[in-house]
Amino acid sequence: MFFKDSVRGLQPGAPLEFRGIRLGTVSKVPFFASNMRQVFNDDYRIPVLVRIEPERLKAQLGENADVGAHLTELLKRGLRASLKTGNLVTGALYVDLDFYPKEPPITGLREFDGYEIIPTVSSGLAQIQQRLVETLDKINNLPLNPMIEQATNTLSESQRTMRRLQTTLDNMNKITSSQSMQQLPADMQTTLRELNRSMQGFQPGSAAYNKMVADMQRLDQVLRELQPVLKTLNEKSNALVFEAKDKKDPEPKRAKQ
Repeated sequence: MFFKDSVRGLQPGAPLEFRGIRLGTVSKVPFFASNMRQVFNDDYRIPVLVRIEPERLKAQLGENADVGAHLTELLKRGLRASLKTGNLVTGALYVDLDFYPKEPPITGLREFDGYEIIPTVSSGLAQIQQRLVETLDKINNLPLNPMIEQATNTLSESQRTMRRLQTTLDNMNKITSSQSMQQLPADMQTTLRELNRSMQGFQPGSAAYNKMVADMQRLDQVLRELQPVLKTLNEKSNALVFEAKDKKDPEPKRAKQ
């Protein structure tokens, strides 16, 4: 088996299972042979040697359950191996066999160092981590700092606008209550009063003003709180699955005598 996923946590003696039934044991991790040649790139795969144990097959699946004899046919039907988590606390892994009918047909090597090769697929956890890394890359490319600065500037500008609006509103109140207002035509007086009522809805303390300020403050807070979360996920991409450990405070060294 050649795994593209990390084999950290997979140890010799780990189970080889088929849908929860143990069929064998992991023999060597990694299984490097002297004639092995691989290009060191993003498609580098770790060889693992497993041992299928016939006595387990007979005990669990009956006399006709000879995987070795029917391996070629089983591979054509989509039999593949993947790494699964056996213990979340210790991070121990095991090898799981199952059928994946939608997997493409086998191409390339069928044997390695005298052993038949069982193709592998990425585990669910590895796929989640890969998608998480891709999502983090997209989020990291977002201009968060400019967005925070823009949100802060927008909030400050909105507050300045509201102060200017309050000044204008005070002036309108003086105009509508002045003696000269009574000398204006009736339709102009009505227009000024309607304008005054409309502006009252946006003065400090009004519902519309408070809602706008609250929305801007929430946006600013969300953007600021997002930064440490992104930093944690960027440093440890599986922090959404396993809780990130707190770093210990450094202890001061004892002074030399």
